[in-house]
Amino acid sequence: MIKFKLQKFDMETILIQANNDAELKLIQAFLEEHKLKNRILSEDDKEDIVLGKLMEETDETDIINTNEFLSKLRS
Repeated sequence: MIKFKLQKFDMETILIQANNDAELKLIQAFLEEHKLKNRILSEDDKEDIVLGKLMEETDETDIINTNEFLSKLRS
C-alpha cells in the first residue's frame, strides 16, 4: 500500500512526498500516463517552500532592535 502526504497549495498544484524510489517511479508513471505535468523538487525548491512557510508564520508585530539583531547574526 502506498502512503504519501498531499499538500494542496492552490487549484493547480499538489505536492506529493513518496516514501521511497519505487513509489516515486510509480507516481511519476501514473502522472505521465495521464499527461499531467510533474517534476521532482530540488533541494533549493524545498528550502524555498520552507522559507516561504516560515515567512507566512512570522509575527510581523514583534519588532526587535536592529543592532541587537545584527549582533546576534554576527555571533
